[in-house]
Amino acid sequence: MRSKTKCLLCEDKIRSLAKIHFGESCEVDNITELKGGMFNAIYRMDRIREGDRIVLKVGVIPGTPLLTYEQDVMPTEVECFRLVAEQTTVPVPKILAYDFSKRHIPSNYFFMTALDGVPLSRVSGKMPSEQLNRIKAELAGYLAQMHQIEGTYYGYFTNDPRKQYPTWREGFTHMFGQILQDCQMRQVCLPYQRIQRAFERNAGYLEEVSAPALVEYDCHEGNIFIRKTDETYHIEGILDLERAFWGDPLADFPAAFVFTDDIRKEHAFLAAYLKASDRIKCYERSQIIRYQLYRLYLMLIMTAEIFRYGFFYGQLQALWAKHQLQKCLRELEK
Repeated sequence: MRSKTKCLLCEDKIRSLAKIHFGESCEVDNITELKGGMFNAIYRMDRIREGDRIVLKVGVIPGTPLLTYEQDVMPTEVECFRLVAEQTTVPVPKILAYDFSKRHIPSNYFFMTALDGVPLSRVSGKMPSEQLNRIKAELAGYLAQMHQIEGTYYGYFTNDPRKQYPTWREGFTHMFGQILQDCQMRQVCLPYQRIQRAFERNAGYLEEVSAPALVEYDCHEGNIFIRKTDETYHIEGILDLERAFWGDPLADFPAAFVFTDDIRKEHAFLAAYLKASDRIKCYERSQIIRYQLYRLYLMLIMTAEIFRYGFFYGQLQALWAKHQLQKCLRELEK
């Protein structure tokens, strides 16, 4: 995917970074840019002596136009990989090395182990429904494990105590207001007053969240890698944790199922999640409203971020997201 945020590197620079972190004897070959991502530049390569494959993920150069919440998010991803690896059985790549100093290239970057499978998005349309439902149930169990990781504040990862909120209502209100400001700054045509009224009318439901959980918020099919063993698919790994925050576990649902306007349509996933989770034991009106609030937030992000894409893709995403945003508003106004 073409995006103005990608910091592209030549092969000589990639080889130089590999030597810096793995020694002068490290030789890499078959360097391939993985173009499916929409934010960072990502390269897969073979380490010749070690006989394995690794991935280099290159962050955005500081000063590149971004949404407010996207500033300097790569450290969040590295920290989340550490937390998930230490506290759960969720399969994630292993971080091999990272550098946030900007000494070697003008952006953050890290190396991680490569996954051998394929994104779920590439094969889900061809899968028998029974196998796809099994994958969704497996995902539910992994998300429930992630949600057991607790933070000490609400909001995006930060060392700034002013942005470490004591309640989810305060944290999400700040996040929501921030993305509205981004939309206004980029002159996105939206019914701002109607959006604000719908949010304020339903913000009280946010007070039911009692402890900050790790929310991945980008666990869609493109970031779930699967492998087939003995005619059965399994999740091999989950990627792209850089947009994570501390908040309500329900917020992961609309991000994981971007095209689903009501998570109750995902029977296999929701049933498995309710069984696996000790945070959410039912799905009733409060959960329905919160799901729509988080989906509304996601649609605002999707309308605000199109400035970095090509014209036709950007316009297509904006039209779809604005249509979904109207559906969210109708649900929140009932």
